[in-house]
Amino acid sequence: MKNLLTLTLLSFFGTTTLAQTLPGMAAYEYLQNERHRADKIVGETDKPPLDSLKKADKILADALTYYDRPDIQALAKANKYLFARKGDILFDRSVVQLKTGQTEAAVQSLLYDLQGDGAAFYASFIDEQEVFEPIRKHAQLAPLLSKLLADSRVFGSSALKTAYKVNISEDEKVAGLSKLWSEAKYNFVYFNHVPDLDWDKLYLQYLPKVKATTSTAAYYRVLQSFYANLHDGHTNVSPSSTALADSVARRPPIRAILVEDKVLVQDVQHDSLIRSGIRPMLEIVSIDGLPVRDYADRFVRPYVAASSEQNRDVNTYAYDLLKGPKDRPVTLVFRDAGGATFSRTLPRTGYGALKQLPTFQFKILPGNIAYVQVTEFESDKGLQGFKAKFDSIAATNALIIDVRLNGGGNSANGWNILGYLTDKPMKTGSYASRLYSPLRRARGEGVVFEDVEGGNTWKPNGKFLYTKPVVVLTSGRTFSAAEDFAVVFDDMKRGKIIGEPTGGSTGQPLSFDLPGGISARVCAKRDMYPDGTEWNGKGIQPTILVRPKIADLQAGRDTVLEAALSQLRK
Repeated sequence: MKNLLTLTLLSFFGTTTLAQTLPGMAAYEYLQNERHRADKIVGETDKPPLDSLKKADKILADALTYYDRPDIQALAKANKYLFARKGDILFDRSVVQLKTGQTEAAVQSLLYDLQGDGAAFYASFIDEQEVFEPIRKHAQLAPLLSKLLADSRVFGSSALKTAYKVNISEDEKVAGLSKLWSEAKYNFVYFNHVPDLDWDKLYLQYLPKVKATTSTAAYYRVLQSFYANLHDGHTNVSPSSTALADSVARRPPIRAILVEDKVLVQDVQHDSLIRSGIRPMLEIVSIDGLPVRDYADRFVRPYVAASSEQNRDVNTYAYDLLKGPKDRPVTLVFRDAGGATFSRTLPRTGYGALKQLPTFQFKILPGNIAYVQVTEFESDKGLQGFKAKFDSIAATNALIIDVRLNGGGNSANGWNILGYLTDKPMKTGSYASRLYSPLRRARGEGVVFEDVEGGNTWKPNGKFLYTKPVVVLTSGRTFSAAEDFAVVFDDMKRGKIIGEPTGGSTGQPLSFDLPGGISARVCAKRDMYPDGTEWNGKGIQPTILVRPKIADLQAGRDTVLEAALSQLRK
């Protein structure tokens, strides 16, 4: 049952974080936990022990019995997320049944999935996953699969998902550019942010560019620059092939930051680099013989997808500056605060395990002020850390929540932390997506947007409540789900935001494959404040703007944190 829990209808129905207040979410969570429990018992081996498979089958069978209870059925009628659990549980169980030789039972499990609203979604996985090979031509399944796959191929054909080669064909290159162009044309939600862009004209301009490339790596870079014209941090091109990533996207474990027009080392993620003299707050003077800003402007910025200038600076210097082929070292010249310079030639790979920022940090600052740093919302580690330390936090006079280095993840993890700061439901935002109708277009109508689960709220914790003053710290690296966190905090009027504007990008990306081991995504959902105020492309603006200065950083001062402490002590 390897990785089965990723094969759910969540991507069909949308994220469950927007449905937290719906009736039946407790039943939903119970069933999801049972699926996770079954998956954990089976493990990730291709041939799990028979005893483990039987235990997983029993758990899933009991979950179905629970789902079929009249009270749960009544809840499922009003909650599409809960309703979809039966299909996912049956899908999980069909795999267990196949691995235990129960072929006919597996077919019966899948018949339910192939006749519901998410049938095309399930059909695509049945078509792709090797475990289903023995039953794809089953008399009951084959006709259903044939029809569903014919429909799904309109948008989800695997024909353009070709493997990486050093230089794919010209036909593949043109097809890949055409796929990028068409997916954005029909799905991208922020064309109004680039009002001077003629998308069809740009497509024509890029056709000879992709044809002129002599390698897949060069072709990939052209596609990057094509999508960079959309100016959106959730609309970009990336390698899906390890071989392609090795040729374009490996870097030494150093992140940089642009401060007062200088490029400084922000963090170093391997001890070998620290032992060689590379440490945070050194200035990077040049890269491969070019002044660092010239190097960035020539080799990095034209290929960066970004929603705002601060987002572009972060992506350029923190993430992409040192990327390149794995077998080509990069030479950097550094300068310390005293003006002394030195050079290092660094391999882009071979560093082994890297030092990672802890997800959650907590300390008590002078004045009995709690400081909490959460560096990601991908996992619930930050939420669990906050929960574990809440007794200590509750005893403080004020609270600082630092999300300056938080690149996002799952919005629910951030909103659940905010649930400790209020006893009232929180508004999460308003959302919209494009509604395409060929008939409306024939009648001369323009682009139409539809509300997507607008007016959503999020429940407070209900058990624990922190009522003291709170501030949130932000920067340009505060991105995506961390910005969703900042939006809710700002709308709550619970305290001030201090620091720099956030990256200015969130939303639901639509992902798809391209020839040559390349993947891409297009932002398909507009996110706004609850009152409809736009912030994508701008960032969440701090209440108190504080921009770090080189002298302060090199002296070890955190002026943003100092401003927060000063504000709270008032």
